[in-house]
Amino acid sequence: MEEMKNLSSRAIGNAHGPIYTSKEVEELGIPSTQPVPKPEKCKYCGKTLYYECVVLMGQAMIWNLEKPRCDCEKAVAFWKEWDAKQEKIKKEKELTEEQERRKQKIESILGKSGIKKRYLSRTIESFAVTAENKKSFDIATDYIKNFKKYSAQGKGLYLEGPCGTGKTHLAIAIALAIINTGVPVICKTSIDILSDIKRCYERNSEVTEEEVLEAYKTVDLLIIDDLGKEQVTEWSVPVLYSILNERYEALLPTIITTNYNTTALAEKLSAKGDAETATAIISRFVESSKRVTMSWADYRRKG
Repeated sequence: MEEMKNLSSRAIGNAHGPIYTSKEVEELGIPSTQPVPKPEKCKYCGKTLYYECVVLMGQAMIWNLEKPRCDCEKAVAFWKEWDAKQEKIKKEKELTEEQERRKQKIESILGKSGIKKRYLSRTIESFAVTAENKKSFDIATDYIKNFKKYSAQGKGLYLEGPCGTGKTHLAIAIALAIINTGVPVICKTSIDILSDIKRCYERNSEVTEEEVLEAYKTVDLLIIDDLGKEQVTEWSVPVLYSILNERYEALLPTIITTNYNTTALAEKLSAKGDAETATAIISRFVESSKRVTMSWADYRRKG
């Protein structure tokens, strides 16, 4: 009885009850609700390691079946590395689950990525690489390969050049590759983006303007194709600025394709007199994106 009292007084307490080792349970004859696990040996120093349990109402009822850890130097180093790996796995799982939740939310508001059927074959593998477009191709493949790094920096791409040079193909190829990793992506023309928002004003709309804007502002990667082709209005420029500024401040990457260089695009967006907002949009492009000029003959007209 005296030995039992001493063990009880030094047992570690928790929310459930006092903790005993498997050795103490067997030595004191404490009944267990399950077989008492056999002790382990430290593979580094050979020390005997015992499992622990919580004793309630005179019975060993709750066993911690995690492998017991030794406190020798090598064991401590091993478990430190093990815990770090497990924490990384846990965070990656949580990130994947969070991405899936965001993806489902975006799809419930806007549908899937926005890539139309005609363009689903425009992968990075199907891009016809030539001497003149190889640099642009290499930038796109590097962006795909290192998307995690660029995403963390909020870095996007600004693909500029005339029609038929492969800008949209590369942008969609990037979108498809990133989507295949499980990351939520929206890829739409600026015209379609503005149309999505306008539809919210219809009486039978099932989503609000705030929900649609939130989807565009928070998606992991936003690709705006053919910026500058939309009709410039006193409404459209501030809406585009709102989306892009929010993404810029949140370090979320955006890829732009356009027929205009930055100066010409600023002039185009200033058509209704809002030069200040147009300039602010372009300023954010320049700071947060890598500029890729694709200026050569329209491949669709060759041959």
